Amino acid sequence: MNRLLINTPQNVKFEYKLASLGSRIIAFAIDYFIIVCYALLIFFFLSQIGLFNASDNWLMMGVYMLFLLPAFFYPFLMETFFNGQTVGKLIMKIKVVKVDGTRANIYQYFVRWVCTIVDIFLCVGALGISSIIATRNAQRIGDIAADTAVISTKQDMFIQQTLFAEITQEHHVTFPQVLQLSDEDANIIKEVYRKGYERKDYNIILALSNKLVELLDVKPQMRPEEFIDIVIKDYYYTFRDR
Repeated sequence: MNRLLINTPQNVKFEYKLASLGSRIIAFAIDYFIIVCYALLIFFFLSQIGLFNASDNWLMMGVYMLFLLPAFFYPFLMETFFNGQTVGKLIMKIKVVKVDGTRANIYQYFVRWVCTIVDIFLCVGALGISSIIATRNAQRIGDIAADTAVISTKQDMFIQQTLFAEITQEHHVTFPQVLQLSDEDANIIKEVYRKGYERKDYNIILALSNKLVELLDVKPQMRPEEFIDIVIKDYYYTFRDR
């Protein structure tokens, strides 16, 4: 799977897994299935109250279109208020972010939504799909215009292989100062570390690393995420038989 590599000002590197074309298509299908169901439900409701028995066709269409406005703005509103996710994206565990990995703003969500007309509807999806396949960051025209990308929010195996890895008998303690930590401290460190990686927020990682440097009074010659990972392993190895 393609990845979006971000090198932060603190020289902390994060890799975002770009959402696959298949997951984006399925998310789109789910969202527009919801929209179609909503439109049919509104049609049924208005039929039941007798709106379509009126003689004024323009009035009927006007009222119907008014009720359809939420569906029309659905993708834009959902991404704006739910941090880059619609129902389909939430189910498929993907989301829209800026290409630097931070949260997109309302203007960027709006640009993506407007460009949907061009790269999805006018070309029956062909232009959007072609652009996703051809561009380095798997961007459709709307993403290019808005400077956004769609990433996977599934937990990276890196976390499983490091943070929650089983400590072996050959492990060597690098920072014996972990004796100063309590079980509560270790659990908090592990949880903050996990959230920092899941959110791809290097500020969380950096702040946690700085706090540990201060607390343990050490000067690690390694990247912040490596330092935190070793501290956690050292702690659990030190107290493994307790």
